[in-house]
Amino acid sequence: MFLKRNNILKIKLSILTAIYLSYIFGFFLRENIAGGAEKDFINLTWVGILSFKDNFLETIFNYGAIGEGSTPMFHIINAYLNPFTYSQYAFQASITLLSILNVIFFSQLIKDKFKLNNIDSYLYSSIFLLLPFYRSSAFWGLTENLGWLFLILSIKFYLDVDKQKPTKLKSKIFLTCLFSSLALYTRPYLIFFPIFILLNLIVKKQYSLLKYWISFFSLFAILGLILLYIWGGSVYLGVGEEKINFIQEYHQPKFILKNLVIFASIFFFYFAPFHIINYSKKFKLPSRQKIKIFSLILLLLLLLNYFNTFDYLNYNKLGGGAFLKINQIIFNENLIFFLFISYLGIISIINFLEKSKNNFVLLFSVLLIYCTPRYIYQEYFEPLFIILFFTLFNLGRGVDKLIKKDQTILIFIIFYVGYYFSSLYYRYYVTAI
Repeated sequence: MFLKRNNILKIKLSILTAIYLSYIFGFFLRENIAGGAEKDFINLTWVGILSFKDNFLETIFNYGAIGEGSTPMFHIINAYLNPFTYSQYAFQASITLLSILNVIFFSQLIKDKFKLNNIDSYLYSSIFLLLPFYRSSAFWGLTENLGWLFLILSIKFYLDVDKQKPTKLKSKIFLTCLFSSLALYTRPYLIFFPIFILLNLIVKKQYSLLKYWISFFSLFAILGLILLYIWGGSVYLGVGEEKINFIQEYHQPKFILKNLVIFASIFFFYFAPFHIINYSKKFKLPSRQKIKIFSLILLLLLLLNYFNTFDYLNYNKLGGGAFLKINQIIFNENLIFFLFISYLGIISIINFLEKSKNNFVLLFSVLLIYCTPRYIYQEYFEPLFIILFFTLFNLGRGVDKLIKKDQTILIFIIFYVGYYFSSLYYRYYVTAI
């Protein structure tokens, strides 16, 4: 038994070593699976950092002229606090190293929630280093990974709130509000987390705590209101005739309906390892009522497809997620495969909604923010869904034991290793043809 455990430990350490080595080599080989990472860095992110270093006030007043589709916290922090901005390569190396902090802090969250040992929690958190968009953002010094760091820290303090004595409660609420505000000032979509917190307090009827949360969030919102006033009440990109209202033209509630099937397919993609493990252990047929509901959903999707409701997906060259890309490559304009995956995603979402009110509020908050863009990209959810899966989602009974099993860890790693290599192949071979 000891020898078996010792061998398993060696295998786990070997997997961890291989993941970190691939991450290091990826940086030195200038890996760019995301495709546009290098261009975005040179034309947007780096320009913003240098501009803030040169003249803070002029840059903040004319931030939209840079064309960066995110708020300027990343640029400001790096312009004044990062000592490696003397060259592009040194700066990118610093962000590559900084991105490992996400793995470290996230592993602690996983360890605390599921009572795992250090190796297993690091194996799960190191999935970050296999994610193509996460790697590209790290290697090319883009803004996303700092936003994820602030989100992870805010979730850490949020989960500590229920464990604290009343005397320390306010400090944890303050820190949660601080880091979640830093997150949204780095990546605006991360505003979903404050929305989730406030809605969850209302659903749980924790009105005595609500006043503290609202007070701290309001305090940190002052900066955002000042920025909106400076920028003319919205976020504008470009200058002159090319100037556009980024919020009004690219983020509207009317886009939610058309993005739902894409959202469901991406949700299913990231939760697929969990479903593989869960259903292989305890598969049971759903109740008659559920079968009726699922059948109606399938019928509705097929009916909408028959009337060409989803034809816009065939012309969607921006975003759409992995399954839509696979559908376009293999099945051309026949959307049955993609809609079937979206159907499985809808079923998955319904099953999570049933587990708790917390899941309902969380999914509602994510969907409300992430489905409003004109186009939704898979990179928006990477590693968002993994973070939420291991921290905020209620996964149901018996999942803690399932997560601790070596077989579960192996399936997660195999799935995301496969995702990495298939993305690598698609980027450098399929799109290069």
